[in-house]
Amino acid sequence: MRLILLIVLAFILQGFFSGLLGDTIPPPDLIYLATLLAVAALSPFLGLPLAFSIGLLQDLLSAGYPGLHAVGLLLAAYAYYRLSRLVHWDELAGQMVILGGSFVAKWLGIMLVALWLRLGQFNPLTLWSVMVPEMLLTLLIAPLAFWLYQQLYAGRSK
Repeated sequence: MRLILLIVLAFILQGFFSGLLGDTIPPPDLIYLATLLAVAALSPFLGLPLAFSIGLLQDLLSAGYPGLHAVGLLLAAYAYYRLSRLVHWDELAGQMVILGGSFVAKWLGIMLVALWLRLGQFNPLTLWSVMVPEMLLTLLIAPLAFWLYQQLYAGRSK
């Protein structure tokens, strides 16, 4: 139940920040952060299909191409599982390595689907103005989001 509330809250806040920042600055990817929080609590056998499902829901709600965010979040979750075995999640530097690597994996998945669908507007050379600010804002807001999640749900799970 807690994971469902987390995902719903992420979708609501993502829409709020998207409307607040407009087209000038890409908002931080709160759905990506919520997906990582959700898959961190699950095994890879449940986390990877969950990440794909959340991405597919994001594609369907945003009236985008089905599969873009689904594969992106799937690869981000896979990168999270792989990188969390290499570095320690409880340290800030480890969190930044895991978040940065999984964020790049998310965009790699989006680019692979865009290449497969032959979508010319998803050129990595022209999307740097979207990817880099979104990544920086997401990495800046991530420690606050993780701390808030721990404060809200750490005491209730015991």
